[in-house]
Amino acid sequence: MRTLTILSLLQLLFFISFAQERNGKINGVVKDGDGKVLDAVTVSVLKQADSSLVKIAITDKTGAFAFDHIAAGRYFLSVSHVGYENWYGPPVELNSTHTVISQSNISLRTASNSLGTVTVTSKRPLVENRIDKTIVNVDASATNSGLTALEILEKSPGVMVDNDGKISLKGKPGVIVMIDGKPTYLNTQDLANYLKNMPSNQLDQVEIMSQPPAKYDASGNSGVINLITKKNKNAGFNGSLTTSAIIAIYFKNTNSFNFNWHKGKINFYGTYGFSYWEGFNEINIDKSLRENANTAFDRYSSQYTFGRYSDRGQTFRAGIDFFANRKNTFGISVNGTIDKESFTSSSTANLYDSLHQFVQYNIAQSQNKTPQTHLGFNANWLDKLDDKGSELSIDADYIFYNTQGTAYSNNYLYNADNIPSENPYLLNGLLPSMIDIYSIKSDYKKILNKDITLEAGVKSSYVKTDNDAGYSLFNADIQKWQPDTSISNHFIYEENINAAYLNWQQKVNKLSIQLGLRAEQTNSIGNQTVKNVDFKRHYFDLFPTAYFTYKRDDNNTFELSFGRRIERPSYQSLNPFRFQLDRYDYEQGNPDLLPQFSNNVELSYNYKGVWNISANYTMTTDVISDVLITLKEPNDSNYTTFLTTQNVASQRNIGLSINYTKQITPSWTLNVFLNVYNNHYKGVIDSTNVDAGFTSFNANFNTQYSFKKGWTGELSGFYYAKDYVSSVILADGRGMFSLGASKQILKGKGSLKLNLRDPFYLMSFTGYTNLDKGLTRAHYVWDNRRMIFTFTYRFGKSNNNQPQRRSNGASDEQNRVGGKNGQQ
Repeated sequence: MRTLTILSLLQLLFFISFAQERNGKINGVVKDGDGKVLDAVTVSVLKQADSSLVKIAITDKTGAFAFDHIAAGRYFLSVSHVGYENWYGPPVELNSTHTVISQSNISLRTASNSLGTVTVTSKRPLVENRIDKTIVNVDASATNSGLTALEILEKSPGVMVDNDGKISLKGKPGVIVMIDGKPTYLNTQDLANYLKNMPSNQLDQVEIMSQPPAKYDASGNSGVINLITKKNKNAGFNGSLTTSAIIAIYFKNTNSFNFNWHKGKINFYGTYGFSYWEGFNEINIDKSLRENANTAFDRYSSQYTFGRYSDRGQTFRAGIDFFANRKNTFGISVNGTIDKESFTSSSTANLYDSLHQFVQYNIAQSQNKTPQTHLGFNANWLDKLDDKGSELSIDADYIFYNTQGTAYSNNYLYNADNIPSENPYLLNGLLPSMIDIYSIKSDYKKILNKDITLEAGVKSSYVKTDNDAGYSLFNADIQKWQPDTSISNHFIYEENINAAYLNWQQKVNKLSIQLGLRAEQTNSIGNQTVKNVDFKRHYFDLFPTAYFTYKRDDNNTFELSFGRRIERPSYQSLNPFRFQLDRYDYEQGNPDLLPQFSNNVELSYNYKGVWNISANYTMTTDVISDVLITLKEPNDSNYTTFLTTQNVASQRNIGLSINYTKQITPSWTLNVFLNVYNNHYKGVIDSTNVDAGFTSFNANFNTQYSFKKGWTGELSGFYYAKDYVSSVILADGRGMFSLGASKQILKGKGSLKLNLRDPFYLMSFTGYTNLDKGLTRAHYVWDNRRMIFTFTYRFGKSNNNQPQRRSNGASDEQNRVGGKNGQQ
C-alpha cells in the first residue's frame, strides 16, 4: 500500500505544470588587453550547478553581446576566441530583484604561441568555492600530473587519506566516493586499490559535498565525493592522449586515451587507461602484550616487514548518446577494469619474554594475488519536459566484480639458538569472490515557477556477494596438504534497498529554502554455508535534509543545513573469513555489524566565491571502526593479534573550516584550506573502556604563477596534524609538498608537465594503540618520492562547451563492494 501511494504521488507530480517567467537578461562587451573591442567572439552562458550549456552568442562589431529570456537561476559566462586565452566569469544570479546583469569588464589576454590554427586550453581555477560544494579542477594543477585518483583526493581541500587508503572528510570517516555520479560498490580496501589504478589524467573535476541533498543515497557519514571523468560533446572527432613516466625507487608509468565523436544526433565517447605500477612498503611494528589491564606485560615483539607491490591495471569506459529530438536523449555505456595485482612480503618478528629476553623469532614469507575483472553496464533516458528545466530521467545498471584471489603464508618459528621450535606453519588459500549488483532509479524535476522547484524519485537495488575461502595446511608429519576446516568458509550475502525521496526548493526574496525527505528500506540475508550460520535483517529509516540560504547581496551568502545519514557495513566487513597475514596476525570480518547513523548540522558563509567558512557539528552512533583484538591461542605462549571491524562507540565531531581562493594578480593564483576539528569517542573496545577526545587540524595549499611563453610554475602541499584515524589508533602528524611546472607546446595542442612529488621524502605514517591488553606502535614508509614527466596531446576541435553530466542509479552499493597493503 505504501508503494502504491508513493507511485501515485509521483504520477500526480509528473503532470503538475505552471508557467515560469523567463525575463532575465545578460549583456556585456568583450575587449582585448589594450582595450580594443573584439567581434566574432563566442560567449556561452553555463549553469553554475553542472556547467551545462544554456545559450551561445557571438559578439558584434562593437564587441557587444546580449542574452534575453533567461530563466531565474545561477550562471557564469565562458568566453573564447581564437588566439586568446579563455575567460571564465564569476557566478551570477538572476532572480526577481536582479533581472539584468551587465558584464563590462571582460578583457581577453593573448594566448602564447598563437600562430595559425590554435587550440586554446582552459584556464579554470584549481578550486571553486560554492555554497553547497567545493570543486577541484584537476588539470588546473601541474602537480596533479602523473598521480593516481587517490593521490588527487589526498591533496584536495578537507579530504584526508590514511596509509590504508581510507578516506575521511573534515576529520570524519565514512565518505561515499562516486564516479560520474555512480557508486563504485567497493569496500574500503578495494576502492583504494581501484583509485590507485585510475590515472589522474582521466579526471576532469572532483566535487566535494559535506551535506548532500535528498536525491543522493543516504549513505556516507561525512558526505559525498564525486569524481567526474573527462568527456565532451563537441562537434566532430576530438580527444587527447596522455602518458607519464614516473621515476622513483621503482619505475611506474600511466597512460590514458580519451576521445569523443559527435555528429548530428549521435555522440560516441570512450576512455582507456593502462598503468604499470611497481612499489614497496616497509613496516616496523613493536608490541607490548599482556592478559589484561591487571597483569604485567609478559610478551614483547618487534617485527620488520618488507613488501613488494606489483600491478598491471587497465580501465576503460565507452558510451553512446542518441539525441532523438530536442527533448529526449537515450544513452548506453559500459565501463570496467582488468586488474592484476600482487603483493609479496617477507617479515621477521623477534619475540621477547617478560624480562625482555630474546626467546624466539618467526620468519614469514607471504603472497597475495588478487586478479579482478569488473564490468558495469548502464542504460539511461532523459526527457526534458519543458524549456524551463523540468525533466524526467531513468537509469538502469548492472555491475559485477569477479576476483580469483590466491594466497600463501609460510611461517618458520625458531628458538633464540636458531633451532626450529616446531613444524613450519604453511598455509595456502583459494579465495574467489563474485559480486552482482542490479539497480534502477528514476528522478523527476519540475520547475513550478521562477521561485519553486519540486524534485522526486525512486530507486531499488539488489546486491549478491558470494565469497568462498578454501584454506589448506601442510602436515609435516605425513608430508601432505590437508584442508583447514577451522578457517575455511563460504559466505553468501544478499541485500535489497528500496528508496524514495521528495525535495522542495523555494525562494522567498533573499531567502532560499530546500526541504527534503528520503525513505530507505533495507532487507539483508547472510549465510555461512559451511558453518551453517545465517542471519536476516530488515529495517526502515527516514533521512530528512534542510537547507536555508540567505543571499544578502551578490557578495555575501549564508547557509544553515541539517542532514541525517547512514553508513552501512561494507560487504567485505560482513564477510567472516580469516585473511592470514602471518602466523600471529590476521584479519577477519564481522557478520554482526550494524549500520551507523549520524546527524549533521552545518553553518556556511561565502564571500564572493573567494572565502568559504564553514562550522559543523556531527553526532554519530554505533560507529563502525577497525579494532585490534589480542588473544592467546591454545597451547601457544605467544599472543595472536587480529584486525576486525566492530560497532565500538559513539563519536562527536565539531569543526571549523576556512577555504580561500583568489587570483591575486593576472599571473598569480592562491588557494589555502584549513580545517580545525575535535573528535570525541566513547565506547568499549576489546574489554577496554574508551573515552578519548582530540583536537587536530589539517591544511593544504596550492599556488600557481604564469610566466611568459606558456610557462607555469606551481607549489602545493598538505599536512595532517596528530589525530585519531580510528577510535583507537592515534597517528602522528604527517605531510608533504610538491613542485611543478608546465609548458604549452605544439601551438597549444600539447603540454609538458614536471612534478616533483615529496622531494625530501617527508611523508610517512606512525600510529599507536593503547588498550588494556597491549600497546602497539607501527611505522610505515613507501615509494612516495617521485619525479614525474607528463606529456599530453590534444587533437580535434575544442570549444570548451561543457557536457551534460549524468549519474547512474548505483551510487551507494558500488562503494561497499578494501587499497590493500597500504600506500605504494
